[in-house]
Amino acid sequence: MTAEPELSVVLVNYEGAGCLPQTLQALARNTRAPAEGIVVDSGSGDESWRDVDQHWDAARALRFEHNVGFASGCNRGAEAARGRFVAFVNFDGEVEPDWDVPLRALLEDPGVAVATGLLVSSDGETLEAVGLDIAPNTATYGRQGEQPRAQAPRGPTAVTAASGALMMVRREDFLRLGGFFELLWMYGEEADYCLRALDEGAVMLDPGSAIRHERGHASGPHQSAVRLYWPSRNRLINAARHLPAATLLKSVAASAAFDALTLLQIRRPWALATVVRGWLDGLRLMPGVRRDRSRAERARAAKRLTSLRAAVLEQRRLGRLAVDAPGAS
Repeated sequence: MTAEPELSVVLVNYEGAGCLPQTLQALARNTRAPAEGIVVDSGSGDESWRDVDQHWDAARALRFEHNVGFASGCNRGAEAARGRFVAFVNFDGEVEPDWDVPLRALLEDPGVAVATGLLVSSDGETLEAVGLDIAPNTATYGRQGEQPRAQAPRGPTAVTAASGALMMVRREDFLRLGGFFELLWMYGEEADYCLRALDEGAVMLDPGSAIRHERGHASGPHQSAVRLYWPSRNRLINAARHLPAATLLKSVAASAAFDALTLLQIRRPWALATVVRGWLDGLRLMPGVRRDRSRAERARAAKRLTSLRAAVLEQRRLGRLAVDAPGAS
């Protein structure tokens, strides 16, 4: 580990024995800046947080005995970091060579607040996200998902939000803005941060930086209690925090429609109970976060949402709106 790293890479780890070593090895091979790695372990029981320096000699573990969640884990890592830049990297992905170079270059411009790169499939051939868009219900989704990588932009481009899977910021600015909103715990924290960073500068993507994402580790199964509860809850919190009254009402209605469609797809009692719990908790928390943002800040945030039509068309393109007929397998 260098005495004064320029870059601190923060990874929030949970039960990562099957993927964390490969992630750290890719960072060791492919990071060009003098760097340190901070593995924030969130209560793993698989010993994956031990001896991380065997996979990357610049890495060290910051261990918590319980699961603190992604937002808090990133914040604790940023607080412990020594680098001028902080990058958040998923513990189940492998960065490509020189991934950090274009992102650091972007952040040398004071007009850029957040830098990000491509999220691509494990073979590097297919796009998962070219930055994120924010739907009217405040859910985020990857731009150009499932398109060939050759269709990615040729140079730096402005995007609405950056994924926490590959995101770089100036440490000083991140801490001054309060980091990720810890009430969200996980899911929705990138949208919240990028909306708050609007006054700081742009969110920029450089296709010269990329991470190959291994699906199935960090997020768990697509249709699971974790991936139903937190998004349904956090969409309501983000809407209350960031949107003007009229836009907020439309956002809540869009969330209700989205969750109703999801339940029609799953059709399991546990799924209904999970979504209802998410809504009850979200509705309970909405009044407390409403005062967090000013009227002018909410007006600016509303302009960053994509249209409902665009969001629906994208979900249809990805085949996520289909509902099987009753009795279909």
